[in-house]
Amino acid sequence: MATNAADQKALDRLFAAQPAWTGVKKAGEAVGLENHVLLHSGPPAETGHVIPTLNSAAVACVFEGWAKDLDEADALIASGEVRFEPAQDRNVATPLAAVVSASMQVVQLSDLNGSGKPAYAPLNGGGTGGAPAARYGRKSQEALDLIRFLNDDVAPAIAAASAEPIPWLPIVDEALTRGDDAHLRHLEAHKTLVEILRNRLSPAFTSSDVGAFVAEWPIFHLNFWMAAARCALSAAAGVEGSALVTATGGNGAQFGLQVSGLPGRWFTAPAAVPRGNVREPYTLDSCTGAYGDSALAEGFGLGAMALSYCPDMQALHNGYYDDSIYTLPKKLLMGPHPGFPRSGARAGLSARAVVETGETPVVELGLVEKTGVDGGLGAGLYSPPSGPFEAACAALAAG
Repeated sequence: MATNAADQKALDRLFAAQPAWTGVKKAGEAVGLENHVLLHSGPPAETGHVIPTLNSAAVACVFEGWAKDLDEADALIASGEVRFEPAQDRNVATPLAAVVSASMQVVQLSDLNGSGKPAYAPLNGGGTGGAPAARYGRKSQEALDLIRFLNDDVAPAIAAASAEPIPWLPIVDEALTRGDDAHLRHLEAHKTLVEILRNRLSPAFTSSDVGAFVAEWPIFHLNFWMAAARCALSAAAGVEGSALVTATGGNGAQFGLQVSGLPGRWFTAPAAVPRGNVREPYTLDSCTGAYGDSALAEGFGLGAMALSYCPDMQALHNGYYDDSIYTLPKKLLMGPHPGFPRSGARAGLSARAVVETGETPVVELGLVEKTGVDGGLGAGLYSPPSGPFEAACAALAAG
């Protein structure tokens, strides 16, 4: 791809960022999140929120004490007294249907190079598609109990491990060489995270309910990487004229992105359903459109954009992609990341390259049942339309 000076400057900032786990905080303290404000994935919900997000919002309202039960929470949300904002606009990344409220604990990833703002993510609820995890948009007492466990038990139990900063790029770099993709497969990165927790915490952690929970679910690592990617990408934001993608995600109805030269401005399109295997008896028609801030993995350059590293995901997505996916990194990602010396993985998604080549990135995303009743239905591949990339480049050209 042709080198653009503004894009190169943004890329240099991205490559200079050194995201590290530096703490666990309440979202109210971390980003000044007010009461009755909830952060959601993807761009602003211009056509209204999909049901799974509203379900997670109801659970959050009860967790916060804004409502005494889920029925009262539904009424509170319907009244308009609860305000929704895109999480990435507060430098938070949240998966699928999960929302973030002021009292929820978030992991903090800070740039040790000092060039970007800290970024945050809630704790991942683990579980399979049938679990009452917030990211699947289940509205139930079980979902509320899990939120309380994550925030009241897991967060304080792991917080001390981050007293000394833990750089995250080396963890992901090593994991790529062992078959992870840093989006849907986290087996190797999770092993490292668990080892760090066991080494830095008391022996009682390993035998505790929290230790058992964290050890059981490799997906627990995903939210750390989402925050790390958000941290690094925020370091690249604000370069005048740059079309480097610095934010991306879906809210279940729209998919959107931001570019470095126009920080805070979303460019969106209707979100189609990712294509993939759905657990029976459901079909893709049962699912919401593209959903979640975990698309930051591909916005950074990994996930489906690093499919060549991950035989497990190649097998999972078999039949839903062709070999052209393996050529996308060199076409759309600006260069090998210096923080990945072992894997040699590329990073830096260029909206200009999308426009010039006419090819869009591919994103791995979870599939969520759209009525909010049956949770996660699998995972698939999503190819966003070129429209948002084209609109961002046109807006940059217009000054």
